Amino acid sequence: MGAYRLLLALLVAVSHMGKMFMGFNPGVVAVISFLLISGFVMTSLIERNYQAPEKVGRFYLDRALRLYPQFLFYFILSCAVIYFLLPGTPQWAELTFRNIAASLAIVPLGFYMFGASGSWILPPAWSLGLEMCFYLVIPFLLIYRARGVAFALSVAVFIPACLGFVNTDYYGYRLLPGVLFIFLCGSYLYKPQAKGLIIAAGTAAAAALIFAAIMMGWIERRPSNAEVAAGIALGIPAVYGLTTLKFHRIDEFLGNISYGVFLNHFLVIYFLHGLWPITSFDWSKVATVLVLSLLLSGVSYYCVERPALKFRHKFRAGSKDRVGAVRASEATA
Repeated sequence: MGAYRLLLALLVAVSHMGKMFMGFNPGVVAVISFLLISGFVMTSLIERNYQAPEKVGRFYLDRALRLYPQFLFYFILSCAVIYFLLPGTPQWAELTFRNIAASLAIVPLGFYMFGASGSWILPPAWSLGLEMCFYLVIPFLLIYRARGVAFALSVAVFIPACLGFVNTDYYGYRLLPGVLFIFLCGSYLYKPQAKGLIIAAGTAAAAALIFAAIMMGWIERRPSNAEVAAGIALGIPAVYGLTTLKFHRIDEFLGNISYGVFLNHFLVIYFLHGLWPITSFDWSKVATVLVLSLLLSGVSYYCVERPALKFRHKFRAGSKDRVGAVRASEATA
């Protein structure tokens, strides 16, 4: 799934440079697949390492060790670039103690639309706030077998949002109540059973029908609703198919640099804009940003992410050792 994750990150970057495909925002479609992948991976991680209430705290620490190293690296670089190269801009105005402190907590980034944080220092990071909200609830949904109820409640929020009864962009794309069911579709694809496959396949089919209804004008097209529907309809079969493929080192490498590309492309844009003000992106500028983003992501993976990855694996091994010791003492008792 590594090459797919990198493709998704590149689509997000291209969308942030104003490029559309047939009138659709490819970044939104890509983010939906990221949510599906997250649901799949978190279910795998929890079932293998943290499937008990007393281990939820360790799961949270595991996720912090995953998200923070490169996030902090690029957040600090972005602050520096904005401060020195973009004075007087909206980005520069967001360099306040309040915005920086809120951004470093990550979760408030997912609520930027309510003024909980700024949105211009590292714009793609709003979705990390959404991810963190998902991390907070998924262990309990799995441990207490509450995915079905959560799925139904989330759909009950998404449908009114898609139809425009509540803010479509917020509650149908950016906030957890309206998209939790998308994460959970990915969760159902891990070790899929008949029930889970029916739910995921049915969701994909329903999303395809919603997309068709939007395109035919039966449902009013609103910000992100067509892209979200397309992302679900395309993403579920794509993720399911990719999870059946065997491990390959090249694929792993491509996946390793995807997170950096997702985070750093705005930093590259800010840097280039500070040197030579950019008014629009032709495809040569898009290619320049993508190449620089890929190179920088390779550097940050090997210099920042990889050392943290080794520590995280030791942390998980320690968790398994503790579980083994507890079970052994219980058996002895």
